[in-house]
Amino acid sequence: MFAMSEELIPSLTQWTAEQYAGLLPKRFSADDLDAMLGLTMIDNPDRRPDTKHWLSEYNGLMLKTCFKASQQQAAFWGAWGVPQEAFTFWMKPLVAATEKAVAAGRDPDAVAADNLRIESLYAVRLRRLVTALTKETEASEQEKEEKRDYITRQGRKLSFDRQQCEWACTTPAGQAWLMGQLAAFPLLEHQYHSYGQTRLRAMKKLLRSLLQVIANEPLSELRRNPYRKVSAEGAKLQTDQEYLEDCELRLLALLAHDAFDVRRFALESPYARIGACPWETVAGSELYTVRLRHYPRPEGVKPNGKTLYMASPMINRCELFDLAPGKSVVEGMLALGYDLYMVDYGNPGPEQKHLGLNFYGKTVHDRYLDLVMERHPGQVIEVMAYCMGGTLFMPYLARRVEEAALEGRELKIRQVVLMTTPILFDDEKSGHKPMRDVIRESYDAEIMQTFFGESNLPPQTIEAGMHAIQPGVAFSVAEGFYARANFPGAIDDAAPFLHWLNSGTRFPAKAHREWIERVFIGNEIWEGRYCLPSRFPELDGKPVNMDVLNTADFAIFDYRGQRDPIAPVGSCLTSERWGSTKENIQMTRGGLNRTIEKNIGHIFVVSKKLLTEYLETAADFLQDEPPAHQPQPPKAPAPAAKEPAPETKAAEAAPATTQTASAAQSAQTQSSTPETSPSTSAPQTAAAESPTSAPAKPAQRRTPARKKTTSSRKKPTSR
Repeated sequence: MFAMSEELIPSLTQWTAEQYAGLLPKRFSADDLDAMLGLTMIDNPDRRPDTKHWLSEYNGLMLKTCFKASQQQAAFWGAWGVPQEAFTFWMKPLVAATEKAVAAGRDPDAVAADNLRIESLYAVRLRRLVTALTKETEASEQEKEEKRDYITRQGRKLSFDRQQCEWACTTPAGQAWLMGQLAAFPLLEHQYHSYGQTRLRAMKKLLRSLLQVIANEPLSELRRNPYRKVSAEGAKLQTDQEYLEDCELRLLALLAHDAFDVRRFALESPYARIGACPWETVAGSELYTVRLRHYPRPEGVKPNGKTLYMASPMINRCELFDLAPGKSVVEGMLALGYDLYMVDYGNPGPEQKHLGLNFYGKTVHDRYLDLVMERHPGQVIEVMAYCMGGTLFMPYLARRVEEAALEGRELKIRQVVLMTTPILFDDEKSGHKPMRDVIRESYDAEIMQTFFGESNLPPQTIEAGMHAIQPGVAFSVAEGFYARANFPGAIDDAAPFLHWLNSGTRFPAKAHREWIERVFIGNEIWEGRYCLPSRFPELDGKPVNMDVLNTADFAIFDYRGQRDPIAPVGSCLTSERWGSTKENIQMTRGGLNRTIEKNIGHIFVVSKKLLTEYLETAADFLQDEPPAHQPQPPKAPAPAAKEPAPETKAAEAAPATTQTASAAQSAQTQSSTPETSPSTSAPQTAAAESPTSAPAKPAQRRTPARKKTTSSRKKPTSR
């Protein structure tokens, strides 16, 4: 169909003026141009609040049905000596295609990959149309110095060519050309495999704003004016001219940055650089793809004599802590004088498929904390963890307390700062029931093991699961990016976050399965059934006693968001159950826990304003030290250390490896409704905060008034 449109469009432009006489209006209005686009499912006519990936869901259902049928046939005929391969051979090419796609960083769902192709073509068409109607002139020195968003990288000024727009709206040749250009968009929309709140819908709204600029008038129906500012009563807050100027600035800024395709811009644009602070890999920290980063203090910053250990989530890049200058937790904490270290899980390759939570939640932290203490003997260690990083660190910390008690030694860790970290997973108060329902209805451990057991789960599959509890998040992210593009510096400001959002990492197959079964569905940490290895036989493989955190002089800081669907406030209860929970208070002092609840989403660090607020409250908590630790008397003489677990020995012997992505053909259609990693910091959240141009100031130590605001939540009863 698209090929037919390519043949049709040039023929329209060859018509003579006489052939058009009497057929077209004297001048195209914005409503005329909008009518040419027509109404498709991309417009979401039934006003769905979510996104329906109908073809992917159908293919997933068919795959699950065929998979189960093959298993039943193999089980029945196996008794007669028929080999299992006789019924499962059809899966081999699908599994091979899946593994190639994952290795190359592509979406293993061929339908989802085709949606990306259509979005890319739509963006190309949109950019070509804007380019044809704009002109480049020499920019003034002032405009260059101010880095106006309509200035290209070559220093040229972009502006709409009103004569060209008038030609397209009023002359027969121009009208024919414009009609041919617009005809391609509905053809692409009809090929799309999803409907509802989709990314393509956001792109069509941007196209509709371009039609208004071409016609130099807004659409007659106010509610169809994209990005228009209106009051709560629906009245205009801008004149028509002001609104059209905003539309022009938005389109020119997107053209100058080549940002019509949000995903391509995020991954390929030179503006989308990620990271604010230089770092180095600590020698001896290489465990497969896992590394320990050290961030040197900037020159002139006086050391405070403390170490900060940052535990990042297992999925998505650890630069969540260090997005860009002014949007970096690392930057703010370095300014306070910390010796700062951060766990970087890298992008796990197939060689890590067999590693479970024992490795990522115990072996890694054991090795890295030992390295930190060797480099800074005698220093107190404070911990900061984001989301899943904190969820897995808390049972590790409890196990380390147990081990320290057996050895009769002091534990160097004194305070823990948790950022949107869930710890309770149930169907009642935690807020996780929607995702737990998705897992119970759609997750199939055998299918996931068959297709991803050798390659690990790709970020696109994790993202699909996360979107299940965030209706229309792909639309809202793109819509928000386009809507703010007319503000000075907004595109550059959003670029690092968009890059992080679109460059997730793989999740090791075994670790992911254990995360789903043991933590998210099993709720083992909260219920005291979560087991970890230990070099002490009394503890090895036994459930972690989380309540030891109540007697170890720990202070825990919980920072949680009311608009967070990934880690709802009802699940972020660590500071209310463990640590110095006596008279657990908010924004006060005295070495006690703190629970800070804000009107924020999961990825609040993309907002300079919200990040500044967080850094101030976290720094105030960390300067308010708990009482000095007293070594716990050993319960029994410390036994001889046992042989490390197989995963530990393998990790110590493993060379540093990096997965090399090779080019491969598109994967065949497969996948049930994808497996989810509900509590990771996935980039994919509707609750992500809007970037703001307000500068982020380094958090400073301060002494607030001792405001005794007791937390309204009661300490939960231990189960």
